[in-house]
Amino acid sequence: MERRSDNNQDKILQLRFLGSTAQDSQPKVALFSIDTKGGITSVRKLQSLEGNKISLSELARNVKEGVSYGFGPDIGEAEVRKDLLFTFRPKEKIREWADTGVIEITPKWRDWIMPITCVHGDVHRCHFILPPIITIAATKKLTANSGVTSSSALKIGQGVSDPLYPKFPELFPICAPVCNAVVEVYEKTCCCTIRPFDIDSLLDRIRELLERIPPIPPIDPEGPIGPIPGPDPAPFGRDIAKTAKLAQASTTKIPLGIMPERLVADYQTLSTMPPEKRLDYINARDYLYPIFCTCSSRKVGETPVNEDGEFSLCYFRGLTKSGCKTTYYYKVRQWQENQWVYIYDGLTTNEYFKASDDAHLRTWKGLACRPEGGINPGGDFVMLENIGSTPSWRLASPTQDSELGVSSANPADGLTKIGQPWGKTLHFRLKFSEGLKALGAKYYRVSVVKANSSGDPESGAVPQPLTNPVAWRRWINVGGQIKSEAITLGPLVAPNGTSALYLIPYEADAPFGWLWFQYHQTWNTTAYDNTKHLVIVEIFDANGNRLKPNGAPGSDIAKPFTFRRWIDEENTTTVNFAALTHMFHVDNIKCYGDIVDFRKNGVPSTAECQFIAGCATDNFSVGMYAFHVNGFMSSYHLWYPRGLNGPNVTLETGTTNAPAGIPPIPSPLDSTNAKQSSSKTFDEMLGPHDKCSFSIELRVYPKHTDGFGTIWEYGASDTAAVALEKVLCISNQVTAIPARELSKPTPSP
Repeated sequence: MERRSDNNQDKILQLRFLGSTAQDSQPKVALFSIDTKGGITSVRKLQSLEGNKISLSELARNVKEGVSYGFGPDIGEAEVRKDLLFTFRPKEKIREWADTGVIEITPKWRDWIMPITCVHGDVHRCHFILPPIITIAATKKLTANSGVTSSSALKIGQGVSDPLYPKFPELFPICAPVCNAVVEVYEKTCCCTIRPFDIDSLLDRIRELLERIPPIPPIDPEGPIGPIPGPDPAPFGRDIAKTAKLAQASTTKIPLGIMPERLVADYQTLSTMPPEKRLDYINARDYLYPIFCTCSSRKVGETPVNEDGEFSLCYFRGLTKSGCKTTYYYKVRQWQENQWVYIYDGLTTNEYFKASDDAHLRTWKGLACRPEGGINPGGDFVMLENIGSTPSWRLASPTQDSELGVSSANPADGLTKIGQPWGKTLHFRLKFSEGLKALGAKYYRVSVVKANSSGDPESGAVPQPLTNPVAWRRWINVGGQIKSEAITLGPLVAPNGTSALYLIPYEADAPFGWLWFQYHQTWNTTAYDNTKHLVIVEIFDANGNRLKPNGAPGSDIAKPFTFRRWIDEENTTTVNFAALTHMFHVDNIKCYGDIVDFRKNGVPSTAECQFIAGCATDNFSVGMYAFHVNGFMSSYHLWYPRGLNGPNVTLETGTTNAPAGIPPIPSPLDSTNAKQSSSKTFDEMLGPHDKCSFSIELRVYPKHTDGFGTIWEYGASDTAAVALEKVLCISNQVTAIPARELSKPTPSP
């Protein structure tokens, strides 16, 4: 660098923005160095310019000969591209600027006035209650006459009348905000176009994404989650089942998030939309572009999640090139124990958003915080809030008419309102108003007793308290870091000797909040009779004395609170007794399913290996059983796949026990008592083939629930194999000539 006079060393150089007017705002500017090695260009910020001016001595101190420099927007290095900069080399420019005192910036300075872009959304962890039907998301549409696959379609979220079509997401979600977490924000810029002939490829890509449903683990450290894989998805989802099996047998990662519903709706809409309207539909949905474009991504920042699960981030974003679209995806990490754990990743679910979208991020993983709101009848109260993920208003419990009894024990009483019995382990979540603490309520207790035919405790039966260990986790601040710790709730013994008591976890006992999806008690129903039971909730003071609502009968200590029963989504009713009692109908008996014979024209055969020859019009059917002894079968499905990767065809479906009349269970369970299924002709089954093998599949689906979803293991299944051959028949007599011989020309005499 040449030596300059002292006068020049102190000269102030002013930036002049060419083309600017008095009405234009001017950008904040910084000095950057530009280094290119091995074809890779890196930009480093050297100095921010105060007032858009710099002294000649400062400039000389920061630059060296042989290196490229540039002026550009005063933003982070990671956000600056070389093409944004007004570049210069010191040797050519320093002397010129020293003489004029002015640094003239070309009109690209207008790109330096960065628009401020803000993104926002919320993060929730969700539980789902699965309906008692198949819950695989992607299905194949069947033709009405033969069941042969004709086209691909997704029957998701539609009111399809056929019970064999899965409905997703016809789920009852219970979601709670994720707090004490950090959202990482990524910008994704896609510069491409789609042409009409590309749309089929896009549809195939979306369908592939929707069918890729690896199994989600059924248990998370903080409790059961969903969706939990259901029964075998055949006959509609063989490709999906294959994907799931491959995921289990490989290192395929489980998606960190719930499948985006928008993609489901987009697939349905595009599949049925007139071709001339498809491009406009896609162009209006920027979030579809990352699915079929080659895009560039960069992290633009990260921001904490507040206590309501909400987040927002604002940053300076450069101008998007013409023809390009910018979307965003998010990753969420949470501090658990002593490490960061990712609980949501939009890349794994192909979920993208525009900046203006409310990004509702839903995941099955992570530690949730107690949500605001919910049912609140007012005053001080105690109520049963949830059984697993099922709100208690979905329980068909009769009106309570005594301290330990309800008004009836009719067949539907104690089931869910859609007729499901309860099984396996039930998780109870109670709700206590905060004002109960000032009234002296310190403990709760949950007991179970068998009910009689009137809805009261069985004669001589005494309610037995549940004594499972219960611990809750709460957030605490350790050295400025929010962590969770476990607090034992019970079982405890009060000073007066009352046992099986549990501490009521009040909000005041957790200044930073309790984690959500925690339960006050669990009940292993498999240790109890398959019948109706009464579940009883009581509360006690610090000495172990039972508390009752004012005006309730009995000699317990009266306090101004109420027990309440949740009767529908918005309403509760008062229970004016010294305990809160609900009826549950328990059933842990599995369904039964059996294929007992194959039938040609109604004649059964129980041979182990069957190769059946018949005329094109002969009928094939199956002798079968599909039932639940107490009527708790949701449905059954009998179908067959033909050969290797052949079509799946339904023989019969039903929602009542087969054969009719069960119970009682017939004896013996053989062909003499089995139900004969609907039939198919040999011609319908074999189609273009003269002979082929078939796998006959039977699935029996249960109604049972544990509050988190259907207990699929209480279903049943059976599989059998048969080979059919279509032969030439003359006057209904079977010959040994295959049917294809009919098409050959007759030899000349």
